[in-house]
This record gives sequence, structure tokens and C-alpha cells, in this order.
Amino acid sequence: MGAWTREEWHAGAELLHARPMPRDGRRRVSWLRPTAPALILGSASPDPFRGTRPGLVRRRSGGGLVWLDPAISTWVDVFVPAGDALWRSDVGQAFHWLGRTLAAAISDLGVPATMHSGPYEAGPSDGLVCFGSLGPGEIVAAGRKLIGISQRRTREGCRFQCVGYEQFELGPMASALDSAAAAQVCDRAVGWADLDIKHTPSDIAEHLVRFIAAHDA
Repeated sequence: MGAWTREEWHAGAELLHARPMPRDGRRRVSWLRPTAPALILGSASPDPFRGTRPGLVRRRSGGGLVWLDPAISTWVDVFVPAGDALWRSDVGQAFHWLGRTLAAAISDLGVPATMHSGPYEAGPSDGLVCFGSLGPGEIVAAGRKLIGISQRRTREGCRFQCVGYEQFELGPMASALDSAAAAQVCDRAVGWADLDIKHTPSDIAEHLVRFIAAHDA
């Protein structure tokens, strides 16, 4: 069984995404608290703003645009070292243990949640917006996406980045979509407050961290 190291980071989103991968072979679960709102672009995603959006941060994990507002969002990172019992060489299968754990954590709050175990679905924004798509391991409640997960893999291990919202908002992402696509994305996404989970983003972060750190497989 691997022991978990728990961390809390508070910095700008660019610095949080630039953290090096751990090299000590230890599992980590980290609560990340950006100091200000930020718009995050996946590693391989095209920039829909063509360089005109100040403060756009590119992360090294995959996936679409994410709007991070500390007032309404929760961000938890999970690192699994290569060779760990939780490590999977298959990229899609690598999400599954974490997805099952997060679904159990949400269900523990009284709202049935499931892990998406099917293939990637690009959705109405054709993958441009993270919460308009649905990937392996991501969390669905009431038929809508509640927690998004991206993945970065190196020789040191795998870092999963998990984000959920108290109330889902497109924020500045709306300007990258036409009105029909924007409405469809909002219909596919959900925040925990919309499911009558009455907890702050800090409460949710602590709850997810506790469930992840209890995982012994």
C-alpha cells in the first residue's frame, strides 16, 4: 500500500501549473488554491483567442478550456508515481481508480454520482471547453458533468488535475463559443450547489482529499 502525502498550494494559476513533477516516488494529493481567477488552456488545444486574451495560462495536461475562479471552483491534483500499484500504462484505464473514488466521495454527500467509463465524447464545443466534453473517469451526476479530470504523464509518474464548480459558469470562455454551443455546454455541466450540496469550495476540496488519501489499492 502506498502512503499519501497531502499538500496545499496557494499561488497564481500559472505557477501552480508550472510545478515540477515529484521525483521522490511518493503519492500526492494536493489542494490548489489560485490567488486570482484564470483561464486555462490544455496542452494540445488551439488558442481560440489567437493570443489576444491576456493572462491565458497553458497547462501541460490535456483537455479543453477551464475557467478557474477560486470563489466557485475546487481544484485538486493527484500524483501517482510510475510503478505504483495505482499506475496504469493504458491512458484511459489510468483514470478509472480515481473516477471511482471521486464518484464515491460525491455519493457520500447524498447525491448519486458515477464515473464515465466510456470513450471520450467531444460534445457541442468539439472539445474546446472541458465541461462541454466527457472523458474516461470523469464524474457525472444527474446526467451532467460535475468533475473534470485531465492527465499529464512523464517518466516520474502521472498527475491528474481535477476541477469542479459550486455553480458552473462559462465566464470568459463564452466569447469563444457561438450562443447555441454555449447554451449546450451549460446544459451538459452542473455545479454541486445545483444538486443541493450545500458546501463551500473549501469543504468540497477537503472532502475529496480525504477520500483520495484513504485509497489503499
